[in-house]
Amino acid sequence: MPQRFAGAVALAALFVCASGRSALAQTQGSVLVVGGTPAGVAAAVSAARQGADVTLVAGRPVLGGILTDAMMDQWDLNVAPGGGPIQGGLFSEIHAALGDAFTPDDAARVFAALVAREPRIHVILQARASSVRTEPSAAGTTVAAVTFARARGGTFTLAADQVVDATDNGDVAALAGARYDLGRQDTGADDRMQPVTLMFTLHGVDWRHIETGYDAAIDGPGGASDRRAWGYARVLRAYRPLSPDVIVRDLNAGREPNGDITVNTIDVLGIDGRSDLDLARARAIAERETPRLIAFLRVHVAGFEDATLGRYAGAVYVRETRHFSGVERLTASDVWGGTIPNDTIGLSSYPLDLHPVTADERLAYAPVRHVYGIPFGTLVPRDLTNVILASPAISATHIAAGSARVIPTTIEEGEAAGIAAALAQRERTTFPAMARDAERIADVREALLRGGTILTAASMPAHS
Repeated sequence: MPQRFAGAVALAALFVCASGRSALAQTQGSVLVVGGTPAGVAAAVSAARQGADVTLVAGRPVLGGILTDAMMDQWDLNVAPGGGPIQGGLFSEIHAALGDAFTPDDAARVFAALVAREPRIHVILQARASSVRTEPSAAGTTVAAVTFARARGGTFTLAADQVVDATDNGDVAALAGARYDLGRQDTGADDRMQPVTLMFTLHGVDWRHIETGYDAAIDGPGGASDRRAWGYARVLRAYRPLSPDVIVRDLNAGREPNGDITVNTIDVLGIDGRSDLDLARARAIAERETPRLIAFLRVHVAGFEDATLGRYAGAVYVRETRHFSGVERLTASDVWGGTIPNDTIGLSSYPLDLHPVTADERLAYAPVRHVYGIPFGTLVPRDLTNVILASPAISATHIAAGSARVIPTTIEEGEAAGIAAALAQRERTTFPAMARDAERIADVREALLRGGTILTAASMPAHS
C-alpha cells in the first residue's frame, strides 16, 4: 500500500467491517452503494442524511476513485460561460475542502472523513461485485443480492432494497443484465472507446517559469496558474509517439506541494477499460512512451529542461466504457442546446470533450460551454427496478458523455441517486416508476434544493 495513503486508510479502518455475515444482516432493508468513487461517496452521504442505513462497498483500499487511484488531481469544473458557479450541494462541500487542485492523499482523507461523519454509513473496502442474484417481476428485474469478491480472497453476499451503482463501468447493472452500448456504438461506427491515460509525476520542473511564461502564440491555446497548467497543443504537434497506439494532443499538469508536477497527456488507443489485461497493456505502452515524451518536453517546453520521471499513478484513467439504456437518454443536442428539463437533478456545462478513438479522428465540437441539466431518468436503467446509476455509465450517447463523464457531474448524480434510494425505500416504489412520477421527482428535487443544489439557470449566482 502506498505510504501516502496511510493516514486515510487508518481513518477508514475505524468504520470498516470485514465480516460478510454481519454486513449481510445490516444491509437487509437498507441502501447498498457499490463503488468507492466520488459519486459513490456522494450517494452514501446523501442517502444517510435522508435517514437511510447505508452500506458502501469500495474496490480499493481508500475512497476516491480516479482522484486517489489514477492521480487525477484537479477538477474539470462545471461553470457558467462567464465563469460563475453552477454547482452546489455535496460537490461544493468537497470542493471547499480540496480546492481546485489537490493530491491523492488529500482526496483520500477528505472522502474518508466525509463518510466517517455519517454514523448510518457502514463501509467495506477492497471488494468488487462479482455476481448478482436477480428476481423477475411484472415491473422488471430486481437485484435481490450482490456477491463481492475480496481482494485477498473469498466472497460475501449483501442484500438490499435499493442499489446505487456508482462504479465507473456500471458493473452491477451489467451483471444484472441491463442493456448498454459500448463506447461509440450508438453512432453506428463501432464500439471503440475513448483512450485511457496513465498519469505520472516529474521532478525538477521550473514551475515559476511555466506560470509566468505561457505564451499562447507559441504554445497554443491554454494557460497556467500557481497550481495548474494546460494547453501546449501547438508545441506537441511536433511530437512523434513511439507507439502507433499513442496520441499526445495536449498537456495538463498540476503542481504538488512538494514541487513535483503531475502530467496527464499520453492517450492510449484501443483499450477496453473493463479488461484488466487491456489495462495492463495500456500501462506497459504508456510506460514505454513516457521517457520519450519527457525528452521531448526538455527540449521544446520552457521550464522542463531539468525534468526527470517521478512515479506512475496506481491505476490507469478510464474515460469511457458502457452507456446504459435508461428511462431517458442524454444527447449531444441536449448538451449543445442547453436543455434543462423538468426532472433535472443538477446542472453541468463541461464542453463536449471527446478524446479521439483513432489516430486520425478529428474533434467535431468546439470547446464551448452550454449550461444544461442532467435528467433524473438518465440515471435509471430501464430494465431494472431497484438499481440507479451514478457514474460515466449513465444513459447518454457517446458524444454527450464527453461532457457528462466529468467527476463534478457524477458527484451531483450520486447525491441525487442517494436521495432517490432513500425515498424509494420509504415509499416502497421502483426507480422507473419514480422517474415517471412528477410528484416523486419533485420530492427528489426539493431535497436537493435543501442541500444547496442549483437546478435552474435563474438560480445560478452571479460571478463574483
